Amino acid sequence: MRAVHTGGRTNPGSSGTSSHGRPAGAGGVASLPASSWERPAEHGPFRVHDALVGLHLGSDRTGAPVTLPVLGRRATRIGVLGESLFGRLIASRLVAAGFLVTGATRGPNLWEPLREAAGGRLVLAENQGTWPSRVCEPPGVGLGPQALVSDVRRPPPVLLDARWSTAVHVRRQVPRGGFWQSLNAVLTLGSSFADAVVPVCGAEAARVTASLAPGEVALFRDGHSRVLRLDIAPAETAMLTPP
Repeated sequence: MRAVHTGGRTNPGSSGTSSHGRPAGAGGVASLPASSWERPAEHGPFRVHDALVGLHLGSDRTGAPVTLPVLGRRATRIGVLGESLFGRLIASRLVAAGFLVTGATRGPNLWEPLREAAGGRLVLAENQGTWPSRVCEPPGVGLGPQALVSDVRRPPPVLLDARWSTAVHVRRQVPRGGFWQSLNAVLTLGSSFADAVVPVCGAEAARVTASLAPGEVALFRDGHSRVLRLDIAPAETAMLTPP
């Protein structure tokens, strides 16, 4: 979790001492009234929010790292316009982040090297309509969070109340259905997808996508865009390339 300051003052020079010179435990933190961290506090200048957990994608044109948020107390939905190889890349990083991943795919043989490397943390399924088959839980609890990575034609189910879950749909064109109308993020994997992105992100996203140089990717989220190049390790390449 992360704390966000919402008002009042802090004393950056203090260490375990209040602004009036008293130890923090004497009339300081210990005297604050208890309140639920899930609701704005009625007392005090701080509010606590969930920490955003993200996957490293690569670096933008300035060299700054680019992260894709994938976990929170609400369902996360990501649309990708590109080739199915990217779905396997995202799946491998979700497994590494502690997710139990389900892959719904038209080409299960392409997933075999990754499935073998992931062990029981990656399963392949023909019917994504049954996902998630188990309760999604916070990291470190039970099986932990769950993710669905799909490259089949039918969009994933829209699970607005599935906390601790992430669904990723990889297609070359935007399909019909509610999933693509309620996305948290969209990725376009090349300039050839400029026209395809218009229905979900608009004309400006099409312009950004059309400007992509070979090897660049565009990320659209929260009304902003970033252009990046993916960082792919040799070990990932080996897992994602069928023998």
